[in-house]
Amino acid sequence: MPRRVCCVVVAVLLASGAPVLAGCGDDDGQPSAATTKPIVRSLQAGGLTLLMRHALSDTAINQQERLGSCATQRNLTQAGREQARAIGRAIRALRIPIGQVRASPLCRTRDTARLAFGRATLDRMLVNNGILGTLRDDRRRGDALRAVVRRPPQAGENTVLVTHTPNISAASGEAGVQEGEILLLGRGGRIVGRVEADDWSSLTEG
Repeated sequence: MPRRVCCVVVAVLLASGAPVLAGCGDDDGQPSAATTKPIVRSLQAGGLTLLMRHALSDTAINQQERLGSCATQRNLTQAGREQARAIGRAIRALRIPIGQVRASPLCRTRDTARLAFGRATLDRMLVNNGILGTLRDDRRRGDALRAVVRRPPQAGENTVLVTHTPNISAASGEAGVQEGEILLLGRGGRIVGRVEADDWSSLTEG
């Protein structure tokens, strides 16, 4: 219903004393700001770091992973590839502004980023523990990541970092993150929200 017509209907109902339970959408068919969920409004405003664990992967594979060949790694399942695409579709439908997209160079994180966001800059700072160097190197990468998430993204944009559980824990202090889940980090790297992979369908409902 066009906004002007809807408002006229509301005015008539108010004059008659009838209860009014629903608001009016904007002329373009999108939900009004009053009906948009707070977490979506925060994402649409930008200024957040989206710290994401890769999508569903083949956890039955247990081997020493090496960079350079997906055959030596645990990769996304077909369900994981569709999960990443669905997250990307929801983010685009909600008009959430995305700036930088950085991903661990392992295939499951790289593929998650590209399937969801269409692009990714590979960043060894985000690689899983035990892949490059020593335990001391892993700790140094964790320290570097903590420093990165404490810096706010460019105004009006959200930065995406697609990585692994140990890195997410090092950066945020949160260990229990599911595959495909995104932590929303605000000023100083503080967690201000989280969106599991299955939550996006409800967030896109008008």
